[in-house]
Amino acid sequence: MSGQISELRETAFAFDCEGSSLIGFIHEGNPSNDIGILTITPGGPQCRIGVGRQLVRLARRLAAEGVTVMRFDHRGLGDSEGSFRGFQDTHNDIAAAIDEFQRRLPSIRRVILWGGCDAASAALLNAYKLPAVVCVIAGNPFVSSPVTAAKAQRKHYLSRLKQKSFWVKLLKLEYNPKEYAAGALQKLKRKSAPNKKASADTSERKSHPQGNFVENILTGLRKFNGRILFLMGDRFLLSTEFDQLVVSTPEWRAAYNKPGYERIDIKGGDQVFSNQESQERMFDAASQWIHKTFTNSADQGPVT
Repeated sequence: MSGQISELRETAFAFDCEGSSLIGFIHEGNPSNDIGILTITPGGPQCRIGVGRQLVRLARRLAAEGVTVMRFDHRGLGDSEGSFRGFQDTHNDIAAAIDEFQRRLPSIRRVILWGGCDAASAALLNAYKLPAVVCVIAGNPFVSSPVTAAKAQRKHYLSRLKQKSFWVKLLKLEYNPKEYAAGALQKLKRKSAPNKKASADTSERKSHPQGNFVENILTGLRKFNGRILFLMGDRFLLSTEFDQLVVSTPEWRAAYNKPGYERIDIKGGDQVFSNQESQERMFDAASQWIHKTFTNSADQGPVT
């Protein structure tokens, strides 16, 4: 991987996806590199800028290090036309973005999909269907269900009892013990109780092939032959749900442990790595991993 780029080249443009005009933005890195990163926007009300301009900061940093990045709004988000279809139905948007990326920069032959939360799930759902994609960087993938949510809640409240900070706050009367216990119990009961709506949703998922997205993500993990980097925050309940799913399900455990799938835990990271310290840790970890993996990896070939 080559060194810093002195002058960043940034270009905004529109491109077509099934009759809708989508807005994209390319941050050019080293033109001799054949690897490019495509960032996927999570569900509304976010857009290609990212929470706290995170995707802009990420793109400019990686471009300065030589890696070209494209950001875009899929249909129904940000400045793009069309209706928002949800993260399960973004395949055509991602495919159109990759086509436009490679049309504008023919040197880009290998693509990394970058996404957080349900955008990470969208990447995992679709990566194996997209020939140019060699890697997914997935931040706190969304795999929530009533069962995993209940398990994660239990683990969260039990872990709090082992933390010094909890007892310090309790002794300082920052918590009302009765209210805290009652609130925790109520949440756990609500998560564990049978839910008519959940039952109805289950029936609907059985009749709709895309409905059971957790199983579809598992299929994506099994079928994808590239690399995956999981970036997991240690302060996010949904990342605990992901871990519970992997630990409790042999099929998930086998898929998660495929060769080429790696994980980095980000200290202090929440859902979107919103505080500056965890965001910088996440940027550093991802940057180092990208440079190491795509410079020295024999199976993927060198970047430059």
